[in-house]
This record gives sequence, structure tokens and C-alpha cells, in this order.
Amino acid sequence: MAAMAMSVSGAALAGVDPLTEIQPPQSEWTYNGTQPDHIVEVPSFTVPATGVIDYIDSVIPLEFEEEKWVKAVQFIPGDKRVLHHLLSYVVAEEAAADGVIDEADNDPRREFLEGYAPGKEYATQFPEGTGLRVPVDSAIRMSIHYTSFGQETVDNTKVGLWFYEEDEEPSLDFRTYSVSANGKDRLHIPAGAMNHEMAASHVFEDDILLYGFRAHMHYRGKSMSARVIYPDNSVEDIINVANYNFAWQPTYRIDEPIALPAGSRVVVEGLFDNSEYNLGNPDPTVPAIGGPQSWEEMFIGYFSYTDMPE
Repeated sequence: MAAMAMSVSGAALAGVDPLTEIQPPQSEWTYNGTQPDHIVEVPSFTVPATGVIDYIDSVIPLEFEEEKWVKAVQFIPGDKRVLHHLLSYVVAEEAAADGVIDEADNDPRREFLEGYAPGKEYATQFPEGTGLRVPVDSAIRMSIHYTSFGQETVDNTKVGLWFYEEDEEPSLDFRTYSVSANGKDRLHIPAGAMNHEMAASHVFEDDILLYGFRAHMHYRGKSMSARVIYPDNSVEDIINVANYNFAWQPTYRIDEPIALPAGSRVVVEGLFDNSEYNLGNPDPTVPAIGGPQSWEEMFIGYFSYTDMPE
């Protein structure tokens, strides 16, 4: 046995150490080995060591002289320890500051660009033939959620945008629709409940192509699934996030887009664990209600789609 161990060890020493072949990233920007065509500098924000921080609503004009089509976007947090999440929208600059952003609300005055959440480390590329249109006189509006962690720090988050060339501009707008059961009057999880059920649905009135889905809950989120009920009442499962983790919230892209005819209903169903057995639960002794802060709860399923190509 000793001789065999020596032989194996000798073979390993004679070979190439695989760790020496690992190359560190050449750039913090991960799309196609290129720098973004435009970098949005999110205004610096000093996050205090303690306390509850209200959502930051930031509007940054995009002073483009011609219409652009975004083909990829990436977020680089200034400090991952405090950036809880960020949602970005393209809005008309003249109406950029109207109202208050509710991420569960599908406000027609804005178009969802993309978001950052724990686990989103790389650039998001829109599917081939699709993109997000940025008209002239637009702005990026962001809803930013910071959380303190016991040490004051400054966040300088950046957003990188890559554009289509003029002769490559797509014909399909990439859109996102949020299906939710948010709000204090709709989301109430009893203290100690291990499998509290929630559901929400939406009917698409036009023919669409469904490209992806993202689940969003907070610390009590346990699982979330989505299915579609077609106009003929047949049912197809879209996705099952069976072990939801607040620290890992990617957008799941479907290998082959699903064609949903007009009148199709998408249904989002999920479970919350508000018990002592959920180690991430802020307080299992009290009911959890809907709200924007992490110790409150949310229930949103984001559907990414385009109109049906002609």
C-alpha cells in the first residue's frame, strides 16, 4: 500500500498542477471580453454602520443623441456587503421622478432594464433578436436597497451597458412583467408556520414568447414554482425553484422560449417558512407581513418575454 501511494504521488508531481492553469478574470466586465459602450455611475452613498436605510430612488439622465438598443447589461456593486438589491428602469427623462417605485407594480411609464441581487455576478445578455430600446431623452431610474452591517462604508456601484450596432438593431422589445401578492393586506405569514402557501396569477392578453423567470422572496422564502394554464385549459409547468435561497436569485433563462397564446394564465405558487427551523428567519415568534425591508416579506415572480414575432 505504501509503494502504491508513493507511485500515485510521484505521478501527480510529474504532471501539471491544474491550479496553475487557472487564469484570473482579465476584467471586471464579463460580457464578450469587451468594455461596456456606456457606464452608468450610480451616485455614491455612505451607508451608516447601523440603522434602517430607506430605499434610495436615483435618476440618472442618459444624454444620448440617438436611440439605442441594449443587448447586455452588468452591475458591479461598490460594496457587496451593503447592496441588498438594485432595480433599474428606462424612463422618459421628463417623467423620471414621477411617483414612487413599487417593484411589484407594472407601471407603463417605465421599462424594466435589469436588476442586481445576491448571486448575480455576470453580465445579462438579452436573447438573440431582442433587446431593450432606449429612446432619446431617456433616463435610468433605480430603486436601491442598502442594509447596514456594523461598519460604515461607501458604495459606488456601476452599471455597464452594451449596445447593438445600428445595422444589428433587433425587432423585439424584451420586457418583464411582475406577478405578485405583495402588500401588508395580502401577505401575512403566521408565526411558526413552516409551509405557508401563497399564490398569484396574471393573464397575458396578447400572444407572447416567454424567455425566463425569476423568483423573489425574502428570508422566509422556501420555494416558488410557475406554470401556465393555456386557453384550452391544458397546463404546463414552467419552473420549480424547490429550494429557494435569498442569497442566490438568478434569472432562469428557458432554453427554448415558450409560445403563450393570448388568454394564457401564468400562475406563481410558493411556500414560506416562518418557523424556528428556518435558520435565516429574523423572528419566528411574530407574524411576517409584506414590506420592502428584508425582515418583512415579498412574493414576486418576474416573467421575461417579447411579443410574438410576426
